[in-house]
Amino acid sequence: MNTAPVARVLIVDDEYYFRQLLIHLIDWTSAGFEVVAEAEEGLAALKIMKEQAIDLIITDIEMPNMNGLDFVKAVRALDSAAKLIFITSYDNFTYAQKAISLGADHYLLKPIDEEAVEQALITIRTQLTEKWEAERYINRLKKEAGYVQEPEAGQSTEEGRRQGSGKRLVRKAVDHVTAHYADDSLSLQSTASVLFVNPSYLSHMFKKETSESFVEYVTNVRLGKAMELLRQGAAADESLAPKVATIAHQVGYRDPFYFSKCFKKKYGITPNKVYEGSNVERD
Repeated sequence: MNTAPVARVLIVDDEYYFRQLLIHLIDWTSAGFEVVAEAEEGLAALKIMKEQAIDLIITDIEMPNMNGLDFVKAVRALDSAAKLIFITSYDNFTYAQKAISLGADHYLLKPIDEEAVEQALITIRTQLTEKWEAERYINRLKKEAGYVQEPEAGQSTEEGRRQGSGKRLVRKAVDHVTAHYADDSLSLQSTASVLFVNPSYLSHMFKKETSESFVEYVTNVRLGKAMELLRQGAAADESLAPKVATIAHQVGYRDPFYFSKCFKKKYGITPNKVYEGSNVERD
């Protein structure tokens, strides 16, 4: 049975619509891949490479700030063995030579040829699977010889690194929510953008690590803070206590009526009743 993990993909291109075309054109899941991050230039992409485990980089060459060739040079300096596909508009022999010297697995030209990309992915997926199986085999031999202990039963070093990367991502998302829950524009999309990851990937990892969706987590943080502020208001002098509408805005709700509806759904009591000192049972 094939137990190889899904390969993680980073797409780097300064054209937003090309990145979206590539994301939606290919059936990544069937090919054994998942697009976990995207960047519009090399410096942003390099930051992602330092923070996440990436198996395949698909990058343009001509980009602002740091071009694709310089970006890959910097990646190789990180001792990354990520597979590499260049997709560029430039049918330039010098570029192709440099790409090969940097360990490019494929050099493809725009406009994108779907079949060529799919064939490249098939080849790379086979290479990655063989690499992971070899790593698992070597780890097993070392374990039997008493040299090392496997990260977990049946888990390769690469899988362990990938799992740790997901946990770090979720911790950063949680920190971002803690710092910005009062911002009514806070969303899964805005958080993913700040963390340089694909929103669907962040949503998947957040649910996996916390057992609740990103939206549920944000709602619970906001309503928990609202309860705290309401109880403080109930204990304060009436003339100094903030109004419900003010507290709603302080915890990221633009509409006080919607805030009251969410609050009552969670706690079984309206915000106004909290001021009256009513008993409240938390979920």
